[in-house]
Amino acid sequence: MKKFHFCLFIAVPVLAASYSVNAEDPKMKIVKNAQEMELDSFGEGGNAFLTDVVTSTGDPGAPVTCGLFKMEKGESLKYTYTYNEAKILLEGEMTVSDGSSTQKVKAGDALYFPKGATITFTSDSSGLGWYCGARKTEDL
Repeated sequence: MKKFHFCLFIAVPVLAASYSVNAEDPKMKIVKNAQEMELDSFGEGGNAFLTDVVTSTGDPGAPVTCGLFKMEKGESLKYTYTYNEAKILLEGEMTVSDGSSTQKVKAGDALYFPKGATITFTSDSSGLGWYCGARKTEDL
């Protein structure tokens, strides 16, 4: 059985503003109340939302972008990853499918999507997740 290891760091339930973090600046950065941020519409169905909260700068060879993703009841969202990403569901539920396996995930579940994976997201109600991807914010 293959084991996947990844690290997900949430300092605090993360001011409703996002910003870049310079990798050369060793000072800790905190975004207060991130879980309460208004999220931007994502995709065509109008029921998926995504907002980058923090992104690294200063190390273009190892970008990291983290933020919030919400899926509400309605049309599915199909997305092909051009980078590796990990998610942890903070609230609610979602169903995720890679075409060969379908899983219903709930708050507390962690997911990993490798570069090249095509994932379909749906929800019977609503789910909110925190993601960290190995991408620049503009590479979405």
